[in-house]
Amino acid sequence: MKFFNDNNDDNNKIKEIEKEVNDLENKLISTSKTNNEQKIKQTSKVSLKEYEPGIGNTTNFDGNGPKKCVGCGKELQINDEKIPGYVIDIEKQDYCLRCFKIKNYNRLVEQDINDKDFIEILDNINKEKEKIRYYYVVDIFDLPGSRLDWLEKLISTKEVIILANKVDLLPKAVSSKKILDFLTDYFSSSPLKNSKIMLTSSIKDSYIFNLILELRKIKYDQYIIGISNAGKSSLINACLRLNQQIPSIVTSKYVNTTLDKIKINFTKDNFIYDTPGLIKHKHIAIATAPSYWDYFFFQKEIKQITYQLYKDQTIFYGGLAWFSFDDGEILNEKQKPKKTSFHFYVNKRLPLHRTKTLNAMNYFKKHRHSLSPRLKDINYDFVTHNFDFDKVDKVDIHISGLGWINFETFKGMKVSITVPKTEYGVSVKLLKPLI
Repeated sequence: MKFFNDNNDDNNKIKEIEKEVNDLENKLISTSKTNNEQKIKQTSKVSLKEYEPGIGNTTNFDGNGPKKCVGCGKELQINDEKIPGYVIDIEKQDYCLRCFKIKNYNRLVEQDINDKDFIEILDNINKEKEKIRYYYVVDIFDLPGSRLDWLEKLISTKEVIILANKVDLLPKAVSSKKILDFLTDYFSSSPLKNSKIMLTSSIKDSYIFNLILELRKIKYDQYIIGISNAGKSSLINACLRLNQQIPSIVTSKYVNTTLDKIKINFTKDNFIYDTPGLIKHKHIAIATAPSYWDYFFFQKEIKQITYQLYKDQTIFYGGLAWFSFDDGEILNEKQKPKKTSFHFYVNKRLPLHRTKTLNAMNYFKKHRHSLSPRLKDINYDFVTHNFDFDKVDKVDIHISGLGWINFETFKGMKVSITVPKTEYGVSVKLLKPLI
């Protein structure tokens, strides 16, 4: 299989990729089993074939209309490699070049992607049929950043199940009941307040099994929707795997991996559509290069780090943002200030650093070239979110992409979060405590 034209003189780099691709493809073997445990090699190097026709990824099953990429759902084309769906040979290839590179090399191929097209797809879905079930996926690690008010209002006229995904990232000591109680309260002011809530994880089979049972109850249209990187496609692939089918949808840390809706049949009678994800405009990853996105989109349990701080002390999140304990103190029996505990729930890889609040901006300017992860533009302006408290309470402050800070407030306490100033703003929300 080739990804270039032999008559093109400017193809040396693509030839190298072609050799890597061919070497890798020769190693690809389907390990799905029939009743007699027979192993069958794929008849096409890039084709995905289920043992029973019409089951699994049925994007091109009926043969009607133009052929689409089984990884992202985009129509295949041979005219412009900068546009999603580009291949050299439409007949032989099932993955477009973009998806193949993401799937096998974790490389992002820059292509023109229009958010308005995604919104139009979701709006059209709502108008097609009266009876529809939506699975609305939110990221438990980034609840404020993975919700869209307009989307919740749009789908609230249909049947909706809220999938709180990535619960495997939470500390094991947190009970499912506590998480469900928190989510019920969290969605109490949403148009989806009466919707069923399910905890999910693409890593834990017990969660996937419950989701499969739910999916297989329904014989009308089902759609899985949500923000990019909330884990929609990973959930479907996990369902396919546990249902003894072939996972085929491309997933990665990059936004907009799925570009058009993809039809997945779990049986001949029920199916689900994976839909494009909408960009997390208020996520801090927007302010960084994709090479740092492993710090924000990850698959390991979050870490709790506790700092005991006096007022006028600051904690840095790498070279991205910082939390400051600006004012307020409680005196002990000797009338001396007591330290206040702040619990940071973050990616285990994300470095935190303590400094004096007075020195915070100077510290950032001095080390912004060497800190990691860091902003893609060293000239970013910053915006500070201030929080003043007048009573004793337990709260969380969520920063989209960085996790949250849990602490107990008291009268006169003042804290702040400083984040880079982006086009849509990085989401910083005060919520009731999750843990």
